[in-house]
Amino acid sequence: MSTSGTYNFSVTRDQLITDAMLNLGLLGEAEVPTAQEITDCAFKLNMLVKQWMGLQDFAPGLKMWSRQRADLFLSSTKYQYSIGPSGDNWAAGFTAGSGNFGQQQLTANAVSTTTLTFGSGNLGNFTVGDNLVIQLDSGDTFSTTVSTIGSSTITIATQVPSQASTNNYVWNYTTKGQRPLNIVTALLRDINNNDTPLNILTLQEYEAMPSKTDPNNLSDPTSIYYESQLTNGQLYIDCGGAQDVTKHIHAVYLRPIQDFDNATDNPEYPQQWYRALCWGLAKDIAPMFDAEWTPTMQDNFKDSLAMAREADSETTAMYFQPNDN
Repeated sequence: MSTSGTYNFSVTRDQLITDAMLNLGLLGEAEVPTAQEITDCAFKLNMLVKQWMGLQDFAPGLKMWSRQRADLFLSSTKYQYSIGPSGDNWAAGFTAGSGNFGQQQLTANAVSTTTLTFGSGNLGNFTVGDNLVIQLDSGDTFSTTVSTIGSSTITIATQVPSQASTNNYVWNYTTKGQRPLNIVTALLRDINNNDTPLNILTLQEYEAMPSKTDPNNLSDPTSIYYESQLTNGQLYIDCGGAQDVTKHIHAVYLRPIQDFDNATDNPEYPQQWYRALCWGLAKDIAPMFDAEWTPTMQDNFKDSLAMAREADSETTAMYFQPNDN
């Protein structure tokens, strides 16, 4: 038996559009969509993939291909954090290393200065433009960016507002994570990578807490509440501020699906979803072209979507316990 030995079949935006129009009988042999038809159908396709992202399409696979991991650095004076591409310190990667962020310790005190000293050979993880989070002696953190890198020092964009002593931690990251559609899991991670799971609260549970915004209520967070919002999400912790800013929140979340901007863009969906995307688009554009939507077409749409939704379904453990009553 001879097989191809390849596994990389994919489709592009315009191939999906052409196939959807073929399914509706709108194109003849060798006929291609017009530029305006491509524009109109691409608009519909983007709306479709955005509605199917996250948990909104009730897919048991929970979109594991759009799961990301990011780390939120905390402050002793904040209980609310903006997380997303233009928000707070929501670290999702750094250029000079693997993981979501780099970590170093100061080798000299820094106070009212734009120079941080780390010692020779300790600057390999820094890149000009990196975001920095600096542990201050006050118990809070200070955020700035890297301006220049020397042999044993870096220059930062804004001077340190109060003292950061020798051995205080400095974290750097290049990329901020996207706005989470949903936070799947969250935990509090300490400097030695020991993890403590965090509870994810409902709105009612969070609002019922009596002293969650009290600035004197400093502790390790034990619970979070999250709202997706627009552009950046809003994450709330269950205390007025973090008592130990060397700990951070590590989260697994679902990010938005990427847009279709160009003719050759591939869908950010696994191969199991290509047929469902094609039939879903065909159903959406049928009224636009005054095309008949037949029972056979509806069956194809329902079958392809049902099979796609079951792909990558989560494996979970279930426990049963006898009722003593």
